[in-house]
Amino acid sequence: MPTTVTVRSGEELARLRARAGDRKTLGTIVARILESHAQRAFVEQRLGDFAWPERYPTMEDPFVNVAALVNWLNHGGSVISRFFDRRPALMGTGTLSRSISGRVKSDLVEVGSSLPYAGIHQWGGTSSQPVTQAAKDKIRRFIRSERGKRYAFKLWPVLGKDQIETQVNQRPFLGITPEVEQMMAEDIEDFVSGAG
Repeated sequence: MPTTVTVRSGEELARLRARAGDRKTLGTIVARILESHAQRAFVEQRLGDFAWPERYPTMEDPFVNVAALVNWLNHGGSVISRFFDRRPALMGTGTLSRSISGRVKSDLVEVGSSLPYAGIHQWGGTSSQPVTQAAKDKIRRFIRSERGKRYAFKLWPVLGKDQIETQVNQRPFLGITPEVEQMMAEDIEDFVSGAG
């Protein structure tokens, strides 16, 4: 619904013009809305009407997030329970969602992540990662444990590889949905009119 602004003086008109021409503030409004909706996508496991698929949607039970587990072990972590849950997707460490930020550059608003793997999750595709000797040693110990025995047939093949490839499902977190468009229009209108 459009807002009606009554201008009673040239001074008020000048203020309205100045606010409408304040590209930096308008850009900041847009950036903050896009950032908050991107971060909300991780919580809701969707962006607008696009619901994110669960991790490895075609994998039969028992479930194990092989790529995330290997990556975690490559970086010194240990086998923990979150790698055996189908959801939430992309929330293993929270690093990706926390990395989303925006900035205003002249007439341009940039919102995104500088993490090298952000794009593969936004658009989907094939991901590859090394399998370090340390990761192999931890996997070997895990599959010999009582708990790990049930995952042995899924993790054993990793031990013979120096690298694994994974087909990553598209899980968009950045984008302009109808809800985002509406919120941008309302917040910009409020700012320009002086209501916000």
